[in-house]
Amino acid sequence: MGNGNDQAASLRNMQSDENKKFDMQSKKAISCISVASGKGGVGKTFISVNLAIAFGLMNRRVLLVDADLGLANADIILGVHPEYSMQDAIFKGKSLTEITVRTEYGIDLISASSGSREMVSMGAARMGIFIKDLISFASEYDVLIFDCAAGIDSNVTSFIAAAPQCAIIANPQPTSIMDVYALSKLIHQDNLTENTGLIVNMVSDDNEGMKVARTLNFVSERYLSKSMELLGVIPYSPNVERAMHSRKPMIIKYEDDIVSDRIKKTAKGILQRQTALTSIGNINTDKLVNGFLNI
Repeated sequence: MGNGNDQAASLRNMQSDENKKFDMQSKKAISCISVASGKGGVGKTFISVNLAIAFGLMNRRVLLVDADLGLANADIILGVHPEYSMQDAIFKGKSLTEITVRTEYGIDLISASSGSREMVSMGAARMGIFIKDLISFASEYDVLIFDCAAGIDSNVTSFIAAAPQCAIIANPQPTSIMDVYALSKLIHQDNLTENTGLIVNMVSDDNEGMKVARTLNFVSERYLSKSMELLGVIPYSPNVERAMHSRKPMIIKYEDDIVSDRIKKTAKGILQRQTALTSIGNINTDKLVNGFLNI
């Protein structure tokens, strides 16, 4: 009888310890950012990866989650070959530590398998367990970045709603500007987040970048009654393509290039604004479940 009581007490103590640990994790402050774009081809994943490394260079522990289940390619830009992906954690029992790639650039990556049908057909309960584990795991980090898919479907908007800061990537093309406005309109109408910022990429010079920013801010203020904060202007450089072909991050391979310098300044500005800062417990896990399930 005494042994049974001892076992029950031991289980209660273990559960109490786990609850205390979870409470401590929930209070951990972390910068959580979603990176999105209205259309593909504007350099969204390129910005996500290099921003992550820039945060790492500022002595932040960074976890980059490739949340594009259709065309996951953050690993390509980083030049790594993940042995496992988040699908292996969900369906094959791999731990998050096992699926996390520790890169030589001081950041960690959780990769998704491109075009996974398993992820689409799985249930919310199973995904919910994974998300809870992911958020608990993220408490070890200072910065959590979700590299979203391009577009405005529910997969993208769920990640935007889950993170306190959204960085929207645009380029000077008219189609990009229109799609950024469409995404901003959806964010505003559905009240997904109060903190959206703009990064204008691949501009010929600062004047072109500021023109894009002024255009988007004008239509946002006029039709959405909301200003659009400019987070950064990233110029075009032929070294970007060279870095991509070499499968080396731009900010490392060409650290003195103006693109690398601007990305570092953009990352510093994001942290100084504090708009991305939240506690682990405030990250919307239900929205993350919806995002991964594309519902």
